[in-house]
Amino acid sequence: MSKKNFLLILFLIINISFLSSCKKDESSDQEATPKRDLAEQYIAENDSIIEFMETHFYNYTDFENIGNNQTPELIIDTIAGDNINKTPISEQVKSIDIEVKDDDDNIVVHKLYYEVLREGSGDNPTAADSVFVSYKGMLFDNTVFDQRKYPIWLEAKNVVRGFQEFLPKIKRGDIKVNPNGTYDFLNFGIAFAIFPSGLGYFNNGTVNIQPYSPLIFQVNLMTLNRTDHDNDSVLTIFEDLNGDHNFDNDDTDGDGFPNYLDSDDDGDEILTKDEYDVDGDGVPDDSDGDGTPDYLDND
Repeated sequence: MSKKNFLLILFLIINISFLSSCKKDESSDQEATPKRDLAEQYIAENDSIIEFMETHFYNYTDFENIGNNQTPELIIDTIAGDNINKTPISEQVKSIDIEVKDDDDNIVVHKLYYEVLREGSGDNPTAADSVFVSYKGMLFDNTVFDQRKYPIWLEAKNVVRGFQEFLPKIKRGDIKVNPNGTYDFLNFGIAFAIFPSGLGYFNNGTVNIQPYSPLIFQVNLMTLNRTDHDNDSVLTIFEDLNGDHNFDNDDTDGDGFPNYLDSDDDGDEILTKDEYDVDGDGVPDDSDGDGTPDYLDND
C-alpha cells in the first residue's frame, strides 16, 4: 500500500462510535443521584483536588528523556515513606478556567489542572476535532475505570467536558509508514488532567464511576482530523458561535438543526458552502456590510 493511500484510509476512519468512559453520554443502570448545588459542589471538590495534588506525586522521572515513540503509563502515589522527597503534583501542574452553567444558567467557573508531559510535534486539535488517542482514566483511589492502550478515534465534542477542554493543550505526532506496510506514531503529545465532576459526570456517574467523582486522565494524542460535519466548508469549531463548546445550541435559522449539522445555516435556501467565501479570500463574505456574514444572514 502506498503512503498516500494508507494516509487516506487512516484519516477517513473517523466516524466510528466507541463506547468508552470518557464519552459524556454514558450512564449506568443505577438511579440518578439527586443533584447538588453546582457552585457548592465545585468548591468542595476543588479543595479535595488541591489537597490530593499536595499529598501525591506522579512518576515524572519516567517521562524525562523518553524516546520519540515511548508512552510511559501515568502512575500516582502518596508522598510518604521512601517517597517523602518527591515533588507534589501541585507544584507541577498548570490550570485553565472553564465556565459551566448550572440549571438556572448561572456560570460557575471550574478549574482544570493539567500537565503536558510531551508537547507533540504537529498541530493542536480543537474542541471539535476527531482525535486518534490512547488514554487512561483513573479515580483518586487509583482505580482505573477505563483504559485504551491501543489508539481509537474519538470526537472531542462527544467526550466529557474536561477531556474535551484539555485536548487542545497537546499536539499530534508524526506518522511513519514502514516498508512492510505497518506504521508508527512518533513524537505524539502526552498529557494528564485532573478535574472536578462538574467537568465530568457530576451526579450521574457511570457503571465504574461514582457520582461526584473528580477524574484523572492521561491522554496520548497520535493524530487528528479537522471536522466539518455537514460538509458546508465551515469547520465545526467555527459553527460554535457563542464559544461555549456546546455545538448543539447554535441554530441560526431556528430550524431545529444545529449549525454544524445544517447545510444552510441561515435558512435562506442558499447552501452555506455557496455563500461562505465566494471571492476565495479566506474571509467569510458580508455583501451588505452589516457585520453578519452572508452564510448567517438571511437578508
